[in-house]
Amino acid sequence: MMSEYRKGFTLIELLVVVLIIGILASVALPQYEKAVMKSRYATLMALTNAIGDAEETYYMANGEYTEDFEALAIEPTGCTLSNDKKTCTYPWGQCFLNLLYGRAVCANTQNLNNGYAYYFVHGAYPTWGKTCWALSNESSNKYGKLCQQMGGTMLGDYGSTSCPPYGSCAIYKF
Repeated sequence: MMSEYRKGFTLIELLVVVLIIGILASVALPQYEKAVMKSRYATLMALTNAIGDAEETYYMANGEYTEDFEALAIEPTGCTLSNDKKTCTYPWGQCFLNLLYGRAVCANTQNLNNGYAYYFVHGAYPTWGKTCWALSNESSNKYGKLCQQMGGTMLGDYGSTSCPPYGSCAIYKF
């Protein structure tokens, strides 16, 4: 007569499976987080580019830029417009128009610590074009690395007044 056969897994088999899942998760999770950050940043770039393009259209029609979101040919949805119409605040951050520096900027300070600036063709810094802001003065952190992964080349680490109203940042040019 054959001995009784028991169905099931041994403790060693279960531990090996858990170990394999742990190793796969430790490799996959950072890659997933990078993909999510890139996706969020790409959305930020698209929004800022749309605002910048609307500013350029406004400039062609009026010979000057505006700091009034309502004057532009786009309507940013899902934001609360400030009383002066210069800032559009979202749950994830904000976009603002700034004629002093000649740019439109959107920054995601909720899910990322990055911003994106569109410098106007006829603004104060036309050669800057489009830039990624890592809202920290440490270019080696994940926010600076995100700018690099998106194709930015570092212009420099800047002090507390370079990325108003966010403070210190590292700036990367596309």
